[in-house]
Amino acid sequence: MFDFLKRYDVHLCSAVSGRLLNNGEPLVGIKVKRQLEYADNKTRIDTTRTDKQGAFTMPAVNIRSNTPGRLFAEPKTLQSIGFFYKKKFYPLWLTYLSMIEPCPAFDKKLSQLNADIKDAAVFFSFENINAPNRSSAASSICRWDSDFKIHHFEDDDGNKIK
Repeated sequence: MFDFLKRYDVHLCSAVSGRLLNNGEPLVGIKVKRQLEYADNKTRIDTTRTDKQGAFTMPAVNIRSNTPGRLFAEPKTLQSIGFFYKKKFYPLWLTYLSMIEPCPAFDKKLSQLNADIKDAAVFFSFENINAPNRSSAASSICRWDSDFKIHHFEDDDGNKIK
């Protein structure tokens, strides 16, 4: 009856790990920023730096919130992870998580944010076993060997837009 008072465990983002490269060479000391915007209208930001091999990690982020119990609340999280290099922004991960529990498909992708800045940002889809018959989508400069379908867009003349 009074679920709007109840506090729920809410998963905002899985643990993150990856490696940043510039044409195959490690990007050392780069600040990687994660910004999470949940339906409670609070923005959570954390950062880390790459090591000598260009590797970085970030812990999972979980909170307690009464937002999932609110009438008409849409408990989803905007997940944005990226970095600046020579005044240019590179997106490693940009998507919405539309659930409050960890999602194995997201966990897998976020544990492999390996990127080379020579690659362009793309919009892609991947399977979401938590939502059968529905894939998830994100934007990134990262590349994965499997479960990674790049979507190309065309202008009015049929030319592919990158």
